[in-house]
Amino acid sequence: MARDYEKEFANRVAFIRGLVESSGVDGIVFGNSGGKDSALVGILCKFACENTVGLIMPCASKRNFESDMADAKELAERYGIETRVIDLTSVRQAEIDRLSEITTLTNAAVSN
Repeated sequence: MARDYEKEFANRVAFIRGLVESSGVDGIVFGNSGGKDSALVGILCKFACENTVGLIMPCASKRNFESDMADAKELAERYGIETRVIDLTSVRQAEIDRLSEITTLTNAAVSN
C-alpha cells in the first residue's frame, strides 16, 4: 500500500496546530540550522501557525556563518518565515573557557 504523503503532512500540521491552540500561545519559535530536519520542522510549523519565527544560531565555524546560514535563510524566504540571527560564538567560547578550568577538553568534546 502506497503512503499518502498529503494525508501525513495534513496530520502533522493538525497535530502542531492543536498543540499551539491547547497551550494558549500565539506563535512558534524553532531553531533553523539550515539542515533537512529543521527545514521540515519550519515548513510544518509555518503551515500550522502563521506566526512562526526561525532562529539561526551560528556558532564559531565558517560553515555556520556561510552555507548553513544561506540554506536557513533560503528556507525562511521561500516559506515566509520570520528569521532572527543570534551569534552564539561568544557563548560557546565562554563555555569552553569555563570547562577548561575543570577538565581537559578533547577536540571531539570541543566540536560537540
